[in-house]
Amino acid sequence: MRRGLPAPATRCPLTVVGGFLGAGKTTLLNRLLAGSQGRYAVLVNDFGAINVDAGLIRDHDGQTLRLTNGCVCCSLADGFLDTLMRVLAEPEPFDHIVIEASGVGDPGAIAEIALVEPGLVLRGVVVLADAERLPGLAADPRLGDTLARQIRAADLLVLNKRDLVDASGRAAARDTLAALAPGVPVVETVAAALPAAVFDLSGAGPERVRPGSSGLRAEAVPHEEIFQRLLYRRAGAFDRVGLERALAGMPASLLRLKGRLGLAGRSETHLLQMVGRRWSLSPLPEPAPDGAELVGIAATDPEAGPALAGLLDAALRPPQTPHGDRTRCA
Repeated sequence: MRRGLPAPATRCPLTVVGGFLGAGKTTLLNRLLAGSQGRYAVLVNDFGAINVDAGLIRDHDGQTLRLTNGCVCCSLADGFLDTLMRVLAEPEPFDHIVIEASGVGDPGAIAEIALVEPGLVLRGVVVLADAERLPGLAADPRLGDTLARQIRAADLLVLNKRDLVDASGRAAARDTLAALAPGVPVVETVAAALPAAVFDLSGAGPERVRPGSSGLRAEAVPHEEIFQRLLYRRAGAFDRVGLERALAGMPASLLRLKGRLGLAGRSETHLLQMVGRRWSLSPLPEPAPDGAELVGIAATDPEAGPALAGLLDAALRPPQTPHGDRTRCA
């Protein structure tokens, strides 16, 4: 599929953003481009809908918008694969590629590209839904199947425009999502205002836990009042099977989890990346750490931190005591 391009030295993370017409996809992408902390390539269908401050635009040739922060926004008018190959062939690799599925398209089909393209690794599928219109669209005999296919492809669901409905309307929208995609994490937003940490598109390492801290604690994310940051720090290495079991049972309020950890019997560090239900574990060229340091983002839920800690603790093997040491009971 790479059409003669050299094999990539590293694989570029790919996130697909989907959702029905009017759900807020372009608003979300505008936020990502304007508030970038990394170098993104964003592939969009409606180029004219991208609304970036003129002061951020370095160059615009009608098909590619290059920004002063290093990001580019590319039109899919020339075809999906041609545009994607052009982005992958850029001399300076991007930190992350984000692809917008069309309003009636299947984001899951786009995500499958990452499974066969050697230069990509799928980070997740984020699907937005309009809280006000969702129940009606789902019940529409002409549109319901398209909407259901989009929602079932999601690793993370964003119930957008929550300010346009009352409590009963939000409950109806959440019930619709739960019926179509049970177990998929849902976060409610206004104007698609997700915290950047949910995407973590920079590709950088996890936020470091401050020295002297231990265990897991929750901190308020400075973004509205509906998100919390979970910090998990433990000594020891994870049992691989136990870790997989723990990740499969994570609370639905957990949106993002990332960090470095060690696996029992392995000598190298592994990087855990989790968005919604989808996760990956990649070896890093570093010696195995003394313990695990993980950073999570969750919708505000007092049970999320204890649940996450309990699941991970059950999969953790404590550090071995060096031969000759004696453990003293207090």
